[in-house]
Amino acid sequence: MEDKSNKVYGPIGSGRLLTIEVILDDGLIIYSGEIDEAPENIRQLKYSHIEMTRPMKYYVYSKWN
Repeated sequence: MEDKSNKVYGPIGSGRLLTIEVILDDGLIIYSGEIDEAPENIRQLKYSHIEMTRPMKYYVYSKWN
């Protein structure tokens, strides 16, 4: 299985009008709610992969943020 933590993409805040969960290091949910209402520090996090579920799950890793 590919280690998805080795890739990094743009900031979470580039999305619009979505309900999301932001998951840090494959475990801790650090934000859950509308992307447009997320604090700036959450919107600036770079994500490594997304699960297309409801809500969409953005995975972020401390080594990139």
